[in-house]
Amino acid sequence: MIVFVNPRVTKARNSRFPLSLLHLAAALPEGCEWTLVDGNRADADPIAEVDALVGKGPEPVEMVAVTVMPGPQLPSAVHFSRAIKARHPDLPLVWGGYFPTLYPDPVLRAPYVDWVVRGQGERTLVELLDALRRERDPESIAGLSFRRGDSVHRGPERIWEGPDTFPPVPFDRIDVASYLQPTILGERTGVYHASIGCPHKCNFCGVIAAYGSRELAESPARVERQLRLLSREYGMDGVHFYDNNFFLGESRALELCERITPLELAWWCEARVDTMLRYGANTWEKIRFSGLKMVFLGAESGSNESLERKNKNLKVEEIEEIARKTREFGIVPEFSFCLGDPEDPGKDVEDALTLIRGLKGINPASEIILYYYTPTPQRRPTPFDDALGAASTPDTLEEWIEPKWINWMTHADPQVPWLTGELKSRVRNFELVLRSRFASKHNRGLGLWSERLMRGAAWWRWWRGDFSDAVLLRALDRRARSAGVDRREYGHLRPAWRGSGE
Repeated sequence: MIVFVNPRVTKARNSRFPLSLLHLAAALPEGCEWTLVDGNRADADPIAEVDALVGKGPEPVEMVAVTVMPGPQLPSAVHFSRAIKARHPDLPLVWGGYFPTLYPDPVLRAPYVDWVVRGQGERTLVELLDALRRERDPESIAGLSFRRGDSVHRGPERIWEGPDTFPPVPFDRIDVASYLQPTILGERTGVYHASIGCPHKCNFCGVIAAYGSRELAESPARVERQLRLLSREYGMDGVHFYDNNFFLGESRALELCERITPLELAWWCEARVDTMLRYGANTWEKIRFSGLKMVFLGAESGSNESLERKNKNLKVEEIEEIARKTREFGIVPEFSFCLGDPEDPGKDVEDALTLIRGLKGINPASEIILYYYTPTPQRRPTPFDDALGAASTPDTLEEWIEPKWINWMTHADPQVPWLTGELKSRVRNFELVLRSRFASKHNRGLGLWSERLMRGAAWWRWWRGDFSDAVLLRALDRRARSAGVDRREYGHLRPAWRGSGE
């Protein structure tokens, strides 16, 4: 039996389908038994559950496979892995996912992790299972790293395959209904992956660092079948696509929308500004009619020079144009900004804040998401290589799970030499005025009177561009948050912005 473990990363009410592990399970050989332990469930105790399976399960456990994302999931994964290895030292324990793919060396130094799967894991995990059964040499497995005595073996990069290569996600093996959550999309919102990777070359992005500049998509027909299953059998009324880049060619976008439309689902996705600007009015109308309510767009900067350094292949003028286009078709844009270009962080922040004010003028419905730039290991040389060297990352998992490195991974408050306390304070104050003046659609628990009070208190500051310390707004913000605002309820699992009052 294979035991898949999804360490805790969020509250139970925010839990979503553990898609990465379900994809791995779908690729197992016929007859291979497996079970999934999800640490995000309300009553979850992964250590006790796995301990019981190893000691009393109907089938012997051949391996425990743990998915690990950077950020708040990492401490949970470390705690779980330490405990299981202490109880069952001979049980093979495997880590895969974004964190071990981006930072394999600290994982390989941990005595409680035996194997590291880098990149796409479907084939690698099956081949590792063969190796554990002594049916092949682990050194022959692409995408696998492990300790061998005092040395480390790193298999070659695995050439990854598209979703249609593998069987569909086995939704029948989980309690689907319990994962469908109320969001701004609907009362029973689920999540789905219709593609993997991204074909672009943004040199600050962890997706490109992990997978390279490539995207492979599931066929629109299979996407429709899976969504129809979730809609008809389980009552899903909204879907949050977790694709790193949902829209590719215009013809595929049209076919997807035509297939999704009859399902009457409200949906959210991530997309490129330049890609969507190439679509004609007919395509935009079909996208809107198919149920797209909100689209996440990487604006990243208010400076064309910074966008060029980031290899974004995007202009500020295009960001402004997509704000107009989304307003025309009634689709809410979520613009994310990666603040603090090491070349000139002060100018980069001011350029971004200026653009954000302009975007709110063009399309007041625009949602704004602020991150700080955090260096990520890349496959190719970038203009930020000096910054990466100046902000060296930990050598051990014990260091990685310290609070300051959790903040680093979530881009919340990275301790890097080019970001001063004064600059971060400037960003916090701006964000406080912004979210007070324009209440986020995600903050469903804010309350009408709190929203009106904060909007009124922030109006003058926003109009004048006054983002100095705001004592009244800070007090109102703190009070509103104590009333139960959950900024992660939408399920995107992006980190809550570490502004005042959080």
